[in-house]
Amino acid sequence: FGYSHLLGGYAGGQAEYLRVPHADVGPIKVPSQLRDDQVLFLSDIFPTGYMAAEFCDIKPGDVIAIWGCGPVGQFAIRSAFLLGAERVIAIDKAPERLSLAKAAGAETLDYSKVDVYEAIQSLTKGRGADACIDAVGTEPDPTASIDSMIDRASEGGGASAR
Repeated sequence: FGYSHLLGGYAGGQAEYLRVPHADVGPIKVPSQLRDDQVLFLSDIFPTGYMAAEFCDIKPGDVIAIWGCGPVGQFAIRSAFLLGAERVIAIDKAPERLSLAKAAGAETLDYSKVDVYEAIQSLTKGRGADACIDAVGTEPDPTASIDSMIDRASEGGGASAR
């Protein structure tokens, strides 16, 4: 729940407090022996990243490319390794996110500094990734490529430069 009217009009799915309509249907009770910090990511962020990696049907030796190194991307990186990926290539432009990805064992690419396709081809000696995960969230960077600026403009939102 949360994230404006796009997902129901309820404010703050990641907030300190939130309203849960029909709370008698979806939520589960957290066992009392678990602390909040132990279960914080179980409701949304971790399962989303894990499911994305699981959908890749990862086999030993696979190379997984992950676009977006925010919270979901970070869990997708760790989940890909957990499920047997040999290599994970993490793509973002935020230095702190790329640093976290690298600390988790991923090879990192800053899309604002390299051609991602060419870099992946180079890193994999022309093989490419075996599977890709889109973990960029809901607000793509409109300056990522000329295509993204054209797409944004055709949606009526216009293009912006930073």
